[in-house]
Formats: sequence, structure tokens, C-alpha cells
Amino acid sequence: MAMTNLRPPGCCLTWTLCLFLTAASESVAPPDSLRLMWLSNTSLTCNDGTPAGYYIRRGTNSHHWVVYLEGGGYCWDAKSCRGRWKRRPGLMSSARWPRARRAPALLSMDPEANPLWHNSNHVLLPYCSSDMWAGTRTKSSNDSFVFTGRLIVKAVLSELLHFGLKGRVLLVGSSAGGTGVMLHADAARRNLRTHGIRVAAIADSGWFLDRHTRARRISVDAIAKLGHSLWQGSPPTSCVRQFREKPWLCYFGYRLYPHIRTPLFVFQYLFDSAQLTAEGVRAPRTRAQWDAVHETGTALRSSLKGVRATFAPACIAHGALARPEWLAINVSGVPLPRAIRCWEQRFSAPHRREHARCAPRRLIERCSWPQCNGSCPRLRDPRTGEEVALAALLQSFGLDVNGAAAAMGLDARALSRMSRAELLPLLAPHT
Repeated sequence: MAMTNLRPPGCCLTWTLCLFLTAASESVAPPDSLRLMWLSNTSLTCNDGTPAGYYIRRGTNSHHWVVYLEGGGYCWDAKSCRGRWKRRPGLMSSARWPRARRAPALLSMDPEANPLWHNSNHVLLPYCSSDMWAGTRTKSSNDSFVFTGRLIVKAVLSELLHFGLKGRVLLVGSSAGGTGVMLHADAARRNLRTHGIRVAAIADSGWFLDRHTRARRISVDAIAKLGHSLWQGSPPTSCVRQFREKPWLCYFGYRLYPHIRTPLFVFQYLFDSAQLTAEGVRAPRTRAQWDAVHETGTALRSSLKGVRATFAPACIAHGALARPEWLAINVSGVPLPRAIRCWEQRFSAPHRREHARCAPRRLIERCSWPQCNGSCPRLRDPRTGEEVALAALLQSFGLDVNGAAAAMGLDARALSRMSRAELLPLLAPHT
């Protein structure tokens, strides 16, 4: 696949012209939107050679910046990259980036949608490098793709200094962006502290495990190895020193975490749907498949034991902070926004007494079965798109509905007809 065949018409416009077009479009930008800026370093591009850039909006709090790394999977060899280009070209090119983008939930300027950071400066890095924000390959191999995610993040943070970056930076990412945040947190902290800027990080659904895969010929470990080579990946050197023979292991959160010194908040669903898909459990229906789901949940729970600040609901889902429902997700009655606010307060003013009345640092769901948390995003059948009834879901992974009904003094038919809101409080004492 030749690079010349991948580049869309107009990708060779000069950066000056791109800036002109961006400025011309600002007058028609929709409310709550961020405006596009192209990177001044034109050698850093998306996979297909189109310009890399970022979206920005200044807020009223000049001393607080939220920088968000988008996610969207990755590719690891020629075949997977060709497939990704065919199925999802928007994750490998900036050819169709709009001049203004509506903000995701955590970058909204609406205080109801974003009670924590609505008045902060907001920066969104669109994902078009397919490398978990780790790549440094600036020259294509065999006229194919480049992978410059790590260099893009560094360049954006450098450019933001010219926009008045100061105070505190909150580096946030979801999915592959969450992994990218963990990979970049310490480097960003070192580079920015010379400017008097403090850095903290939130990894949303980027905590992946290198577990055995089912019904798949290539292991997660082998995929990471191939990707690391293809991207010319550059994980933190402190982690690489531990895994000299297998530096690609540093892409897995539980292996990387002990080497991170930057304050880090880890949000992770215990039954992360992307992790399940990677393990070959895409749409569990049988008892054996649900047993595999439980094994994954147990492994994720165990991997979070040493994490100082974490929030882990028992849901089958992936990604939270960019979605409106992030406000409703809770563990043990503590909403996610409150947990994050308390975490931010602790490292910004560690000696205040009121922290004792704040949310715990570690909030991990106590119940051990999927979707037992009433605030979980609704689970839908991938075949029909319809919501899966909770009673049917529980029965599919081995719950004796008749026995459960008898234990609660209910008729089995009545139990099976109950709504989620009715059923969860009844089941909670029995889990």
C-alpha cells in the first residue's frame, strides 16, 4: 500500500493555509466546541501522512488545564493496519477532521455535564497514530504508515506553553488514550516542572492485562511485541530497565504502574469489555463463557491491589469520562466525580483536615458478578441491540432463579419480570 495512495486530496496544504481555514471557521463553530490547531512541526503526522493537530478552548480558570488523549485501539502489523485503514480510516488520518468539535463530557463547559472542570482550559488530542500514543516512527516502512503518537503528545504540550500553559495540567485519556496517559505521565511531569507546572493523570479504561486468549491464534503478549517493533515504541525507561528482554510488557498497566511517580487515578471497569474482547469473549452467552468473564473480573480486581487511587465498578463496559453517564457511575454510593474531586484535593492540599471526610482513595466494587452495580451502563445484546434483562443475564451465567426467588420469598415468575431497579436491591444482600 503506497503512501501516495493513502493521502487524501488537500493533505499537502501548508500549515499556514490550515491555520487560515481554521480561523475562518471559528465564527460558525457550534456552542461548547473546541477549535482545531495544526501542529507547527509538520514532520509529525497521522498514520497516512496527513497533518497532526489538536483542539483547544480557553477557560476562565487560567491555572488549570485538562488535556485529553482519545483512544480507539491500535494496529500491530501490516495486515492489522491494512484492516484498520479499510474499516476505520478516521483513526489513521486527519483528512476529515472538522474545524471545530463538540466537547466530550469531561471537556464540556456546561457545569451540569462537567461539574469538575467546566471552567478549565480544555485540550483534545484526536487519535490518529494507532500506537497507544507510544510511537516514534517518523519514516514509513515500505511506503506504508508512520507512528508518531509519543512525539505528538510531547509536541502538543510544548506548543501549549505558547498558549499560556501554567498552574496544573491534568492529563486524561480513555482506552488506548488511558494507556497513553500512563506512558506519558512522568515524562510530562519532568518536562513541565521546569516551567513551574504540576502534572497529575487519570487513566480511564486503559488498564489492560496480558492474559491468555481464547479462540485466537496470536497472544496479547505477541501482539504487544509486534506493535512495539512496528511503532518503534518508547515506553518509560524505568519500566524498560525491569523488562529489558521484553520491553513491550510496559504497555500493560499493572506492569507499568510501579514505575509511575506522577499522581495517578485509575478508573477501570472490573469486566472491561475491551479486555474481554481481547481474550476472545466478545458476546458471552453460555455458562462456560460467563465463567471466563468471572475469571477476567477476578484477575482485574487482583491487578488493582497495589493502586493507590482507583475506582472500579463491576460493570461490563469500556470507557467512562467522555460519556454523559460518567456523572451517575458510583461505587458504594460514591459517585465518580466526587471520588476524582477528593483525589485532586488530596494531592493539591495534602494537609487539610477535611480530607478525612472525603471519599476513600480506593473504591473497588465488593460484589463479584457482572452488572451488579445499579449505576452500570446498560448491557445490550450485540445481535439485536436490545437491553439484556438483568434476571436473564444472571440466569445465563448460572444463577438458580427458582432458588434465588425462594430465598427471597418470591415467585420465580415475578422475579424474572422485575426491572433492574427492583431486582438489584433484593439481590444485594445475597451476593
